[in-house]
Amino acid sequence: MSIQNRLNRRRPTAVAIGALVAASALMLAGCSSSDGGGSGTGGGDGGKPKIGVSMSFVNQFYAAAQEGMEDAAAEQGYELVVLNAQGNSSTQVNQVQNLISQGVGSLIFIQLDAASGGASVSQANDADIPVISVDQLPASGDYVTYIGSDSVAMAEQACAYLAELLDGQGNIAIVEGIPASSTQMQRTEGCQTSLDANPDIAVVSTTSADWDQNKAVSVFANVLTANEDLQGVFAQNDDMALGVASAAETAGRSGLSIVTIDGFPAVYDAIEKGQVSGTMSQQPYNMGRLAVENAISAMGGDGSEIPKEQIQESILVTKDNLEEARAAKYYGTQG
Repeated sequence: MSIQNRLNRRRPTAVAIGALVAASALMLAGCSSSDGGGSGTGGGDGGKPKIGVSMSFVNQFYAAAQEGMEDAAAEQGYELVVLNAQGNSSTQVNQVQNLISQGVGSLIFIQLDAASGGASVSQANDADIPVISVDQLPASGDYVTYIGSDSVAMAEQACAYLAELLDGQGNIAIVEGIPASSTQMQRTEGCQTSLDANPDIAVVSTTSADWDQNKAVSVFANVLTANEDLQGVFAQNDDMALGVASAAETAGRSGLSIVTIDGFPAVYDAIEKGQVSGTMSQQPYNMGRLAVENAISAMGGDGSEIPKEQIQESILVTKDNLEEARAAKYYGTQG
């Protein structure tokens, strides 16, 4: 089943977004503050249209994606205008309007939620600006292509690995991302498939930490207090997994099997230390490069030749293949 069909079955509703993701605050050169201003990067020659980039959060995934965009744009002689909403839905809508007002030739768009996604893509559609969607599938509107990972498949494999670590039985907790976001729903769906195949694994706690590391520390401290007999955890992203690992260390609860999704270099370090068991690593640097290549093609009138979905491979990273994953540089120079 395609990503689009999955989303058609269950459209996310608008959600209110609160605090800035409190992972490592990695914003590469060219990223603007959320006040609507922007800075160019990529060395455009002045005769080519700029490429607008609307990002939603600050974390290692998006910093790596931006690095890939910047490298590809520089190679092709295009200028990027990169704005980051830093977790604020209304800010993202306003920033997209800012990019349109600047006359960008294409928009690379990473949706924050359904509210910002629908409004932002509609603005670009009305201005006849081609949209390249990355990571999060827009809730509505027309886009040239979607570049991302299969969150359903990644979560299914992650939870299957967790079941393997537990020999098919035991109590686990699940820490979810922003409720009703496309990624949260897809990762919930994928994990449930593996849980259905392992009936002796019981989910004793399901909480949300909104993709946020600090919130996960607080939330999971309460989970640990309420569940003394806990063997495993599925955290729906790496930031939250790091928060879970921190809470477990503080509580003196060693031996938890923690499996997650993203492939942050910081989680590679946690795997090496035995704090996290494994992560499904995405390839954001390559996604960023591909997004710019597609944006340039779409501006040149070749958008119809670009596949509607471009699902990128994800890799289960454990201690067994950790050094190989590091060498692959899925996160660019950050890895």
